[in-house]
Amino acid sequence: MDTIADIFAAAALVAADGRGKLHVPARLQSWPGIVHGGGVVALLDWAALTLGAHDGPRSVEVRLTSSVPVDTALVLEGEMAAEIVRLTVLEGGQTLSAGAVSRLEPREPAMREAWRGGATGWSLPLSEHCLACGALNPLGLRLALRFDAEGVWARLAPPAPWLAPRGRMHPAFAPVVLDEVAWWLGALVVKEGGLTNRISIALHRPDVAFGSSLVAAGRFDAVEPVDRRHTFWRTEAALMTEDGVLIATASIVFRGSAEYSATQMEYFRRRTPPDVFHRMFPNYAR
Repeated sequence: MDTIADIFAAAALVAADGRGKLHVPARLQSWPGIVHGGGVVALLDWAALTLGAHDGPRSVEVRLTSSVPVDTALVLEGEMAAEIVRLTVLEGGQTLSAGAVSRLEPREPAMREAWRGGATGWSLPLSEHCLACGALNPLGLRLALRFDAEGVWARLAPPAPWLAPRGRMHPAFAPVVLDEVAWWLGALVVKEGGLTNRISIALHRPDVAFGSSLVAAGRFDAVEPVDRRHTFWRTEAALMTEDGVLIATASIVFRGSAEYSATQMEYFRRRTPPDVFHRMFPNYAR
């Protein structure tokens, strides 16, 4: 079976002069036809490393202007200036996504006070082919998220395709997991469907050796509106070990609206028990 590293090496090609191409397979999708937001972050991070970005603790900031399509030949451009690698994904001259990868100042790796999820809660719906939660995706993390009155969380372990040599976790794991947690934080607060708009990931331990179960979690009380119309919402999430050692954190902007709900609600309804769906999206419960 291909590993996530194999997939990335074939999908994102960039030369030393910064000229490259991006052609992402459907295995990296979220909604059918578009690349998972966390997957976009991970691909740009991988491309930045080939251009000389710092491979230790680092920050990856990405703006998703438009959805990045799968199975489509796209242009990837990159440049390094002042130890910051900037990358842009384009289609027909239009920017779909742009990001920057820079060195992250070291910080205390233990976060003992962090919320690590609840004891029970309700299961959020899974899909078939999503990179994060797709049960039929050979690369899928099969991320079983749960929620309660406090927030969203999952307890998990990286599957074999997401492990790097010497038992280390591939750095793509954190962006994909945290984007999924953050998306649901936004959707459950706004009670609408939506898409990820901006993603900022701090990889505190990008090459951590996997040795224990992990927790990815975020609280509802940290979700805040960004604009006056309450269209954009900033969410916070963290990936850590069960004993509180911090691996990565995320600050992600969720864009929610009835327009997205019109195409997404029926998808969730078919995969969710009626009583749980009512808790998630009461305005769309029958």
